[in-house]
Amino acid sequence: MTGGLWACGTVGRAHGLKGEFYLDLLPHGLAYLTGGEHFFMESGGADEPQAVALSRAGGAEGRPLVRLDGVDSREAVIALHGAVILASGAGLDEGVDHYPVSELLGARVVSGGVQLGVVTEVLMNPVHDIIQVDAPDGARSLIPFVAELVEVDREERVIVVREGLL
Repeated sequence: MTGGLWACGTVGRAHGLKGEFYLDLLPHGLAYLTGGEHFFMESGGADEPQAVALSRAGGAEGRPLVRLDGVDSREAVIALHGAVILASGAGLDEGVDHYPVSELLGARVVSGGVQLGVVTEVLMNPVHDIIQVDAPDGARSLIPFVAELVEVDREERVIVVREGLL
């Protein structure tokens, strides 16, 4: 796979008995869902997102109904509740002023020439994303991921936080 992974939403409430579920959309999730070419699922226990095939994506724009190949019962959906559905595709990566979660995870974070740690989580928020930074000593910081506070060097995989913020 080339390109980034874009978070569409999380597996929500089961709909019916045959494996359909409501996708609880994340910011820009519907655009990622409709523009995605390949899909993945990230659940709590897995090290890396697993490839999945969407056999159905429909329903209302604000509340899409989704069905994945191999998920064919209400119980199977309940077992996946909360897993994140991710999309990839060339159209999603072109000319976007957003950063895919996969590009941010593991990036080094520095401020004033001092390394603060690495990004271990990206928290989706309706207003703006928040990056969780874990320092080598175990300290954890939450930093709003907004252009006024951070600058991203994609080639070096470094996020520079405005000096004096932390």
